Amino acid sequence: MKIKHVAALFLGCVLCMTAAMPVMAATQVDAVYLSLIMEDELYELSPGDSIVYTTPAEAGGEYYINETSITQNTANGIITYTLDVRADSGWYFNNNTMVSVYGAYDISVSLRTSTRMRVTAKAYPFRVLDEVSGIVIDSTDKKAYWTPVEGAKSYSVIIYYADRNGNLHHVRKSSSSASVDLKNYLDNYDYVDVAVRPTKGSATKDRYTAEPNYINSSGGVDEENYVDIYKFRLPTSVHGSLPDGSAGSNPFDPNDSGSGSGSGTVYPGGGNGPVSGSGGSAVPGNGPVTSTTPGVVQSYNGWQGSGNYWYYVVNGVRAVGWLSITPEEWYFFDNSGLMCAGWLNDGPQTYLLNPNHDGTYGKMLTGYQVYNGFLYYFNQTHDGTFGAMYRNCYTPDGRWADGTGVVH
Repeated sequence: MKIKHVAALFLGCVLCMTAAMPVMAATQVDAVYLSLIMEDELYELSPGDSIVYTTPAEAGGEYYINETSITQNTANGIITYTLDVRADSGWYFNNNTMVSVYGAYDISVSLRTSTRMRVTAKAYPFRVLDEVSGIVIDSTDKKAYWTPVEGAKSYSVIIYYADRNGNLHHVRKSSSSASVDLKNYLDNYDYVDVAVRPTKGSATKDRYTAEPNYINSSGGVDEENYVDIYKFRLPTSVHGSLPDGSAGSNPFDPNDSGSGSGSGTVYPGGGNGPVSGSGGSAVPGNGPVTSTTPGVVQSYNGWQGSGNYWYYVVNGVRAVGWLSITPEEWYFFDNSGLMCAGWLNDGPQTYLLNPNHDGTYGKMLTGYQVYNGFLYYFNQTHDGTFGAMYRNCYTPDGRWADGTGVVH
């Protein structure tokens, strides 16, 4: 197994100040958002790779990670991160400051002062299972065999066979061992083949594991079920809650809309998508729709921020959720008001918020977009799913978007 130690890449949600502000008393930090892994790094993994992430990241200009220590238990593989988090100038922590860590299944806060917190987070190495190899179809035993994969809980098997008219069919089976019975197929059909991939279990450590592609008996990738982005289901662990009682909306987590409250671990959830009201203000709904009165949001203070950290203030209150500046210009803000960038999962839909500082940072993108080297298409029609990524369907010009959204 290959082990990679990688440095942090920062892509997240942001806030800054565009205008000079008067000197004010220190402000309470409502929430601290941390991450043990960046999504971009997960996309770069290959079968058999494992990452121990050495540089956790923070989101927001209110605090920063001063120091990190990492230890790994060789007996059970658990990684313990001890993060020394400091309040930035003009900010302070108190007992109500929530802590949220993406990629941690458990966290605790052992030290809490007005300027410093010691956060302990537990996780496992992020990894992709090896692909299956050495598949042999034994016509004598009427079985298919393959080399066992370390860490596999079971195996998903696709059995292909052709009927007397030459029509190809397939069935899916699960096997707890590195073999599958083919008697009913080898005895009845001239053409029989299999494609196999290892599957993970349901334990906590398996949330840090992704499954590779199916491999057929020739040793190649099964093109009918090809995936180019490995899927993880990493947890977000939360200590405390926000003042409004919500918790868990870590801007690093592309799947976490923030549900629940109090200490615990939040797993991917979803909201209802962006909708604009009659005056152009953001209202929760079932997908983005054009305002009946196109134009700018009424009576707002506007953008506040600079660099990588932004809020949008409406009548002195930070915008939360979807906000339409115009019918074509949408932004999303987490529960603390931080503007988000990059991937956003909201309910059943996936959106891409501009990750580039090109003058429209954080804006919801539509049409064809290239991200992390892959081509995607996002709905350009105001039909209730404006901006949503196409999956398992054809784009308007006839190109196929697969289950991960990649256009071929």
